[in-house]
Amino acid sequence: MPTENQFNDRLIRFPELEKIFGVCKRTLRRKAETGELPPLRRIGRAVGMLESHVKAHFQKLSQPS
Repeated sequence: MPTENQFNDRLIRFPELEKIFGVCKRTLRRKAETGELPPLRRIGRAVGMLESHVKAHFQKLSQPS
């Protein structure tokens, strides 16, 4: 059953992703393909990452190993 958050998830596009991760569009694409970053999603003509996946990525990084 989907959670309420899944319906409110927004697509973060490349200009904002470049600021968040501090890398260029080409590096974002490469790291998403190799699994270092969350996967890219296409919604119509728009391409980006889901906000919930970006938050989960940073939460995973902040957890002690």
